[in-house]
Amino acid sequence: MDRISELPEPILQQILSLLPMTQGLQTSVLSKRWRHVWTNFPVLEFDRTFFDAKFSNHSDTRESIPERLRKRDELFNFAEQTLLIYRNFKGIRRFTLEISFHDPELASLFDRWIGYLLESNVYELKLGILVLRNREWYNLPGAVLAAKSVTMLTLSNCKLRLPYSDIKLLSLKKLSLVDVYIEDEIFKNLVARCPMIEDMNLSGCCGLKSFEVFGLLKLKSVEVKNNRELEKVEMQVLNLQSFEYSGRYKPCEINLAPCKSLKTLKLCMAAITDEWFHDHFSEFPLLENLALSDCRMLESIRISSHHLKRLLLCRCDFLVEVEIDAPSLCSFKYNGDTIPFSLNSPALLQSDIHFCLSVIDTAWYVQMIEFLSKFNHSKLLTLQSITGKNMVVPNELRESLLPPLYNVKHLKLKIHKPLMSCATEELVDSLLWISPHPETLFIESGFGTKTFKFIYKKLTERREDSCGCGCRSVPIICWRHCLQEIEVENVSEAEERNKLTKFFWKNAKILERIDGLDSEL
Repeated sequence: MDRISELPEPILQQILSLLPMTQGLQTSVLSKRWRHVWTNFPVLEFDRTFFDAKFSNHSDTRESIPERLRKRDELFNFAEQTLLIYRNFKGIRRFTLEISFHDPELASLFDRWIGYLLESNVYELKLGILVLRNREWYNLPGAVLAAKSVTMLTLSNCKLRLPYSDIKLLSLKKLSLVDVYIEDEIFKNLVARCPMIEDMNLSGCCGLKSFEVFGLLKLKSVEVKNNRELEKVEMQVLNLQSFEYSGRYKPCEINLAPCKSLKTLKLCMAAITDEWFHDHFSEFPLLENLALSDCRMLESIRISSHHLKRLLLCRCDFLVEVEIDAPSLCSFKYNGDTIPFSLNSPALLQSDIHFCLSVIDTAWYVQMIEFLSKFNHSKLLTLQSITGKNMVVPNELRESLLPPLYNVKHLKLKIHKPLMSCATEELVDSLLWISPHPETLFIESGFGTKTFKFIYKKLTERREDSCGCGCRSVPIICWRHCLQEIEVENVSEAEERNKLTKFFWKNAKILERIDGLDSEL
């Protein structure tokens, strides 16, 4: 019995929604029931997986041009007939048209398809129509910007040109413009006539010089990324909660001060100064997430906030001083050099540190250890390294400096180029000096994650420091004196297992058992 066909129609339509258009079409030949479901299915996706390569101008060169054109016309005819069927179907949930073409005469065909679709009161509309000719754009039909039923509009590779006299996207909640040509006047009219909009994204657009948004009480999230001609961003949106900007290191005037409700701020390749940052940061009392990436004009910043929970500072190459006072901070990521650093974040749970290396010498290691000591209260600390070699602290420094992370319970080292790394036992030795009493130690690379779990014996009295670990100077007794059991995972090579076994039995004074390695020397 065909029990699937007996399922309720909404469930069958949900199944179709998970299939590519071509596979969904194939279900229509299974039975009359499936044909009925397909005909009434409110989702049409003519995307690039539908316009398969064999129907395009890049298809098999063994086929003649007339044969390729015949196949293309068959496909276009099917798409048009499908749209004609749905022309009077009110309430199309989602429609997608993504295609690339050379022939300029095809533009009128796509205009007609869009016209059919708009008669059906579509809710989610995604159009990506790319003209494969230099400096040519597909001109978006003006009716698209007057579609009162559309709640989600995504446009790419097209041009919004004047005049658009009747822009009325009264139901629009989400707008995404990607690689679109749009000028200031059209953008201004567009946002002014979208009173319900909640989410806005402009990426890779050209023609736009001024991104100005005023009012729009329902607008919550804005992304402005890599718009090559943009010179000004002006946001006066009282209820805005998230703003993301990615520039091209070019000067761009950004004013977000009126956005008092902002909770997330992400700036990448933004030409902002210390003065700009300090003036704006004080205007965001509710800010919870802050990310500054490749902001190369920043030199010295102070971050003081009782609400900030997540902070990222990445590749701000000219940053020389950072002061952080954030009692609620629970996650911190840093990619940069060892710089003077002040941190007051008692609630910090996770830290991720990736040092950008310049010259590795004794002075660098001293600065690195001093830097890491600021994160001694972090529960999980991740160190990232190209080869891992810079995490091997020289023995002479271990004798004169204190371990910086004696309170850290979980330490992870992520190595990006493991083939250039040093021996695992060297890494373990150094990491257990940096963090002398961890519960777990992870060494992650492209070959997997080596895991070390440690169980310690509680000592009633502190023993003499005869191993040069410096543990008498810190509140925690180092692993060498109290490590009782070890569980090791994902160490498979025999030589590596043997060396680690010898290392632990030699250095752990009261070790009783090792699981996952050779149990004996």
